Amino acid sequence: MESELMIKPQLGMFGLMKESLKTIKTNGKLMLPLLLFVLLFFSYLECTQIYLIEPTRTDLASQLMQHPNLFQDFVINMHEAEYSGALNDIRKFLYVKLVILTFSWMISLVFLVAIVSSSSQAYTTKVQNPSEMMMKIKQSWNKPLVTSFYIVLLTLGSIFVGIVSIGVVYILAVGLWVYVLYGVVFLCSIVLWMYFTGLWVMSMVVSVLEEVGGVDAIARGGELMKGGKVKALVVAVLFYVANGFVLSMRNAIISQNLENWRRMVVFVVLSHAFLLVLKLFVFVVFTVLYHEQKESCDEKKAKSLYLPVVGGEV
Repeated sequence: MESELMIKPQLGMFGLMKESLKTIKTNGKLMLPLLLFVLLFFSYLECTQIYLIEPTRTDLASQLMQHPNLFQDFVINMHEAEYSGALNDIRKFLYVKLVILTFSWMISLVFLVAIVSSSSQAYTTKVQNPSEMMMKIKQSWNKPLVTSFYIVLLTLGSIFVGIVSIGVVYILAVGLWVYVLYGVVFLCSIVLWMYFTGLWVMSMVVSVLEEVGGVDAIARGGELMKGGKVKALVVAVLFYVANGFVLSMRNAIISQNLENWRRMVVFVVLSHAFLLVLKLFVFVVFTVLYHEQKESCDEKKAKSLYLPVVGGEV
């Protein structure tokens, strides 16, 4: 019996990625239509945003050339006639951004729930069919919603602590120590941001696959992250590097092709396709990591409960 309770060796980084690719391949027939739907939706939103915001940007840039101190004077003179155009541009920009972000966030939530639930089924038992996936989305969307809200609060709190730390360094440190401590705060901020990214994804996976949400899901995600922090951090770093590269290339290409809509739309679709595949892979990796860490935690708990009984019997 004791040999049956031995903790299984965990997958390495390459083993985790290999298992994730295997899960994606197993679940490919269900994921492909979902990817195409989300790709079309995001591409349409992106093109709509460019179409609505670009004239506003151009008008705001022309007003900035006429009034070099526009932003410095804007708060004080925002109701004056000469700044009414800038105020309308900013309002339109914020309205469009808010609507686009709301729709993007909603479809991203559905995408996450669908990918995590279907990947979990494919990894453990069987491949979901479309009706089962839709039922899971209907049942599970509210818990990830609450969890993401608390993660945002946690992130904002961390940002506040970082700003306070910078202020303390600025006030108390002198000479070379200023740059040293700024470097320490900067590196700690990067590591913490990577960790929060991993914790966010793991907590969302927990919210989809378990009957918990909000703070409980974050606590459960933190528990499952204990044995896989390094792998979660590596995945987060790779995601941000690839994501940043694609976004920078996309923005540079789009800015040079605003007059050529056909070429711009092609680049928008290609960039979103790459980003969606990247997000899909990250979600699947964390789903596999969830099952690995859950199995490890369950085995440790079973062993801790079993060994005292064995000792008493002996």
